[in-house]
Amino acid sequence: MAETVTVRNLRMVSPQGTVLAPTEFALNARPTGLAGKTLGLLENTKANSDKVLHELGEILKERHGLKDVVYFSKHGASVPTKPEVVQQAVDQVDVLITGVGD
Repeated sequence: MAETVTVRNLRMVSPQGTVLAPTEFALNARPTGLAGKTLGLLENTKANSDKVLHELGEILKERHGLKDVVYFSKHGASVPTKPEVVQQAVDQVDVLITGVGD
């Protein structure tokens, strides 16, 4: 957990984050292709991120035979994705791409 200090009603959090033990995190195996897969696209609400990802979704669906493209949105660019949105992505998609705009 990140180190937090409260001074005069100000909460300061160390920007260094948390160091995870090597066994707590592992990357999933990458799929060998996208054909028949459901792609998730998560945009961060910055200007044009939704447009870029919608276009990307259409291109990938056409070129790689995706079964479906599901779109997700964060509630703000500077905050973590809500846990319920993360869970929806885990439950619904085989591959997830995140994108930013501006």
